[in-house]
Amino acid sequence: TRRMSKVRRINKTINVYSAHQVVPIDFRLPADLVECFSMQAIVVGRIPTDRSVIPSFGEYSLEFGAKKVHPINFIVPLLNRSTAQHKPHMLPLGVSLKGSPMLTGFYRDLGEQELKNRAFTPYKIRFTFHCYSS
Repeated sequence: TRRMSKVRRINKTINVYSAHQVVPIDFRLPADLVECFSMQAIVVGRIPTDRSVIPSFGEYSLEFGAKKVHPINFIVPLLNRSTAQHKPHMLPLGVSLKGSPMLTGFYRDLGEQELKNRAFTPYKIRFTFHCYSS
């Protein structure tokens, strides 16, 4: 029951080192989690840009429960925190984690930095999951 559950925030981070790189995602979430009710993916680190928001910096696809549930295929925006006026919203999920705490998938850089004729700046993507624990 959710009233008896605790809400936990779990952060997982991946590194991106080159344009168009595909980074496998293979996270084991804590075994006491019973449901993931929302998540967020954002670029962390400084990327040289003159725009406050790059709406399609990369994309990711996630599968929960040993590839039994595939609820997410989404774009990751880049926010320049000094000029951005908003933060990306949490995506609602409602995915049961009972039986398998594995989270798999991939992140793919869309080459946005190449379009600006700049040297590639490595960056990180932080995934934040809001979950109920037992």
